[in-house]
Amino acid sequence: MNIYSLPAVIALTINLTMAFLVLLDKPQKSLNRWFAGFVFLFALWNVSEIIILNSAQYEKALFGAQILYRVLFLIPAFFLIIAYLFPRPTPGFVRKPSFQALILAFPILILAISFPDFKIILLPLKALKNVYYYQIRITLNPPFILLLLVALSYMGWGTIVLIEKLKRARTVRESNQIRFLLIGVVSIFTTYILLNAFHTYLVKMFSFYFFSTLLTLFISFFFFSAIMQFKIFKLSKLITGGLTYTLLSSVVLAIYFLLVRGLSESLSSFFRIDSFLVEATLIFLLIILIHPLEARVERVIDRLLYRDIYAYRRQMVNFSRELVPYFDRDTLFRKIVHFLRENFAIQKVWVFLKNNATGRYELWNRRGKPVQIEENHPLIHRLFRARSGVEYFELPDRYFSAQLRDFFEKNNTTLFLPLISESELLGFFALSHKHNKKSYSQEEIEILSIFANEMAITYTRNLAIDRVREEERLQSRIQRLAAIGQLTAGVAHEIRNPLNTIATAAETLLKRKLDDTSRQELQSYILEEANRLNNILTDFLKLSRIRPPQYRAISIQELLEKIEFDLQGRLDGSITLKIENKLQQKSVKTDPDLLQQVLLNLCFNAIDAIREKQKANSASQGVLSLRAAQLRDGLRFEVEDNGAGISPENRDNIFNPFFTTKAEGTGLGLSISYNIVQTLGGTVEFESSEKGTVFRITLPEPDTKHQLSEEAHGKSGT
Repeated sequence: MNIYSLPAVIALTINLTMAFLVLLDKPQKSLNRWFAGFVFLFALWNVSEIIILNSAQYEKALFGAQILYRVLFLIPAFFLIIAYLFPRPTPGFVRKPSFQALILAFPILILAISFPDFKIILLPLKALKNVYYYQIRITLNPPFILLLLVALSYMGWGTIVLIEKLKRARTVRESNQIRFLLIGVVSIFTTYILLNAFHTYLVKMFSFYFFSTLLTLFISFFFFSAIMQFKIFKLSKLITGGLTYTLLSSVVLAIYFLLVRGLSESLSSFFRIDSFLVEATLIFLLIILIHPLEARVERVIDRLLYRDIYAYRRQMVNFSRELVPYFDRDTLFRKIVHFLRENFAIQKVWVFLKNNATGRYELWNRRGKPVQIEENHPLIHRLFRARSGVEYFELPDRYFSAQLRDFFEKNNTTLFLPLISESELLGFFALSHKHNKKSYSQEEIEILSIFANEMAITYTRNLAIDRVREEERLQSRIQRLAAIGQLTAGVAHEIRNPLNTIATAAETLLKRKLDDTSRQELQSYILEEANRLNNILTDFLKLSRIRPPQYRAISIQELLEKIEFDLQGRLDGSITLKIENKLQQKSVKTDPDLLQQVLLNLCFNAIDAIREKQKANSASQGVLSLRAAQLRDGLRFEVEDNGAGISPENRDNIFNPFFTTKAEGTGLGLSISYNIVQTLGGTVEFESSEKGTVFRITLPEPDTKHQLSEEAHGKSGT
């Protein structure tokens, strides 16, 4: 294999790689199949040149020329079909396989008629012995003239089709793709015609075969650029592996021509062994040595081709961490829109979110006339099925009403990113082109799709938090209404009895003639019941409006002694009072009046529980214990009795207003005590069984700032 065929060998490697990558990416797509065939024709061109340049016999070189002759006149037919299919198929009969087969049939039929009289000749290269190169011989032979006219017509026809598509292109990316393909193919075709037209002069001035084989390499790089730079095809992850093998193969071939051939000839002449065995051994060693470099070369290619993607990934990771805390919907999407515009250089970002009440997708960041999309709209179904970025120019016109098309095109919409949960489309982003008016690469679309999926997860989490908070709010409202209802019922129940007594006594005084003693007795009933009503209302006001605490330094020992004095009137020999003060400090800061009220209420309830138990067992000795202890950051008080315990069915209700098991109780004592302890910043807990009950009150050390704010709040409330 001579060194002059090296460009054709490298071009063959690249073209075959590109053809298989395009075909394997989406073999069911018509454009992929025809474009893969188009590139494969150029690979056959490379094969024919390699055969011609490396055939010492004229007959073998002529076989390569026969292949080349057919390829040259089939290329325009493939170009015309691709022009109709690219970048979006032209509607109508041109999309039918029968029309495409008809276009291809004309050059095939003429080639069949021309066989075997092909107008291509072989010329020996003067620089090398027994090496040939081809030249197309232009004659007035009818089949040749017909072939030439069909080829030129197809090229002109395809050029016109692409020009018309360029005029109707809807996006910058689409117009760039059409322009690149149009200029590239026409330039290749024109260059090839000029090379053959000025063949005589080129042979004298330079070297015709050098320019011709170099053209095949240029064609290969053209296809490579079309796929990589302008994303004519979305080859996803196939491109990296394919490029790696292509580059490594090219390296092996280049090293073979530059090093192995000369080294093998030297070794074979020195050791007098077969050069074929030496070449095979050296190539095998080269492959073994280069194979470990494959992964490293692939990483280098990734870094070179996708350096922006790596930067995007880092930025996305940092942004995802920023969104870990909960944000309300408006704040969340303001952050997302800002991130997209700043990091991806996007001019405009529109957010459509689903309104569950109407079932429509409404524009979130839009003022004025609303833009809405129905839930059953084709665009919604397409985004849900795709579950990744969808480019605007890929969608057919029937997807958009006149209003939607006007909105999206007015805002230069280029890409849609769906926000998908498990079973529904939560919304989507509509992105315009970038500030530099460049379209999105396939890698950028993939990274943006991943970003949209992560944002959908974040949005779903926030929606779940919103639902929980709304349920808690509704539950709290229901509980408040229930408490108000219970409170109202309790007030009505407590007031009804005194009112009945007052009404009965007043009617008796009005209707009957009573002696002075009876009259005074009824008047006394009225006064007692009126005082009872006043006490009920006073307790009720205490429950609903407890004053802010007023902290001051007091002696707990003195407070306990005062409580002991207040309890003496209710105690007798059947109940023993035990008071324990385990505080290490002599004085503490608290509100003595509120604290005394709580402890007295608990002690009164404990005495009542002991009395209730003594009714069943008169020999029972009651014990009431009041203890004060020091905690690390506060105080703890315990009120314990050995009376009748609280039944399990009543334990959840004892702090509810107007709940009582006593015949004459109002059910407000424990409610008031509970509210007072909360006002002091503490907690109330209790344990109860048949052996008795213990209430524990934990109070924190009062904070000065907290105290001042409470006092200020109290003054403002007053």
